[in-house]
Amino acid sequence: MSSIVIGLWANRYVGNLSDYLVAGRKLRLRLALATMTGTELGLVTVMYMAELGFMQQYASLYLAFLEAGAVLIIGLTGFVVYRLRESSIMTIPEYYEQRYSQKVRVVGATVMVVSGVLNMGLFLKAGSQFLTAISGLQDETSLKLIMTGLLLLVLFYTVLGGMVSVVITDLIQFLILGTGMVIVTGVVFWSIGWDGLAAITTQQNGYFNPFQSENPSGKGPGIGWLQIIQMTVVIGSAAMLWPTSAARTLSCQSAAVAQKLYTLSSISFLARRALPVFWGIGTFAFFASQPQLFAEFEQAVESNASITSLSAMPLYLAKVVPTGLLGLVTAGMIAAFMSTHDSYLLCWSGVITQDIVAPLAGPMSQRSRILVTRIAIFIIGAMLLTWGLWYEVSSDLWGYLAVTGAVYLSGAIPTVVGGLYWKRGSQIGALAAILGGLLGLSAMGPCVAKINEWFSLEVNGTHLTLLTFLFSIVVYIAGSLAFPDKTTQPDSA
Repeated sequence: MSSIVIGLWANRYVGNLSDYLVAGRKLRLRLALATMTGTELGLVTVMYMAELGFMQQYASLYLAFLEAGAVLIIGLTGFVVYRLRESSIMTIPEYYEQRYSQKVRVVGATVMVVSGVLNMGLFLKAGSQFLTAISGLQDETSLKLIMTGLLLLVLFYTVLGGMVSVVITDLIQFLILGTGMVIVTGVVFWSIGWDGLAAITTQQNGYFNPFQSENPSGKGPGIGWLQIIQMTVVIGSAAMLWPTSAARTLSCQSAAVAQKLYTLSSISFLARRALPVFWGIGTFAFFASQPQLFAEFEQAVESNASITSLSAMPLYLAKVVPTGLLGLVTAGMIAAFMSTHDSYLLCWSGVITQDIVAPLAGPMSQRSRILVTRIAIFIIGAMLLTWGLWYEVSSDLWGYLAVTGAVYLSGAIPTVVGGLYWKRGSQIGALAAILGGLLGLSAMGPCVAKINEWFSLEVNGTHLTLLTFLFSIVVYIAGSLAFPDKTTQPDSA
């Protein structure tokens, strides 16, 4: 009910597209920090990080420190984010036109939307698995109706109030989620204790060193040097240019506030990965201390398509969190679910309006742009509902997110960084880099299997993801040098 009221109230303050997409560029530091945390700490993040903690134990913490370090470096240096905010753009593809051409803007926006909507494809599925495991709800139709209702609620207040309502609801959801996470962390520690946490490595063959490519626990894949390099590239790129984070950067009062936002966000980015990993580690310790129960769970995963390793953490919480507190925890996770969806829906719909429809359709009034954005939100919501919930999608969650994200990021990194810091970057180089990112689709499981079969190779998704980034950088440089723009760009260096 409060979300509906906020949406109606925020609609009064939406006078133009700048208000709708970037809250009039008026976010102060503390509010920007809260909404950034509320957006990035979504239910999907909690689920896949807890899954990694369950399968890879302490070794999976490297992702938390890697991301926090990347965000801190960006904040201290202002690399990319400072100049982007100074440019007064509302979306990343808008910079493509500002620096290159309208063609680059439309092509880049199209690839971004495809990558982004694909990336959201499993969000509803992850949410439904959480509710199934933590509540014991077995009626699939009832579950789907609940998830549909939650999505419709998000659509309602996002459509009405745009970024204004998203920021306000993110703040409320951040407070609920923060309370829930503190409670869960305390309960997990109380349940396992120091002895249980130590026993993971001393008695249960837990995975500790991420540079070790073999997982001694046998409960999940190993990590190793090559995957750490891959995640450094993907996470570092996403920290700068993932559109939902960039939307907060572009909504800040000034470039200086945007830079400070990243510096302070390093703490919340560390927490958003480390705390769910800790829950996953606690889940592993709980199951490992009861071998028979662990065997039953693994058997259920193999025999029941609706139960996966993602289900382990909510099943554990349902057993150890007291009933009254479990309701608050569930509310916090639902808040996390909503805070991610509203920001993503607004982000991708804004790109469709601002960077695809408007350049192709010609001059549009502010009212028309807001209307198109609202229609796009509903269309994306319908696609997510149909694909991600009512039809089965079988894929590894973290691998799926990394691959679909790399489709956009691999082309965006050379295009944006080259545009900001290299005066010779050209339109042809930018187009080649953006389209080169589509090579990232080859890193998905079925494609990897076909490539190995056809060419008698032994490559994996990590190899192909790194190859995609390298390919996009090379074709950007080669295309820019071979086909320079007719008009010389001003030196940005």
